[in-house]
Amino acid sequence: MKKDSNEKKKEDSTLKWFITIFITTFILSIIFSYISTNSISKLDVIPALIILLLVILVGIVFDIVGVAVTVAKEEVFHAKASKKIKGSKTAVKLIRNSAKVANICADVIGDICGVLSRSN
Repeated sequence: MKKDSNEKKKEDSTLKWFITIFITTFILSIIFSYISTNSISKLDVIPALIILLLVILVGIVFDIVGVAVTVAKEEVFHAKASKKIKGSKTAVKLIRNSAKVANICADVIGDICGVLSRSN
């Protein structure tokens, strides 16, 4: 009986995560698209090119973070955390939630930036 309730909680958590990511992606996509479309249509070529390069750069940085979190070894950052190295505790939290972090960074932000950079 206890196994069934754990499976139900896991399914509910997965569904909640899916809905949250869907809504977040949709809202971010609308915001980024609106800003980039309205700002670029009123600009000269050079400023528009700079905005386009910034969108591409943001996509690259978030893709790098998403991949880095999935391949990082948690033990290395525990050692750094014991030496009180700045950022190591945050790195451990990111690595422990690597699936969600990679999903947000690589899939959500990276894909939105990729779509925006193609549409401009």
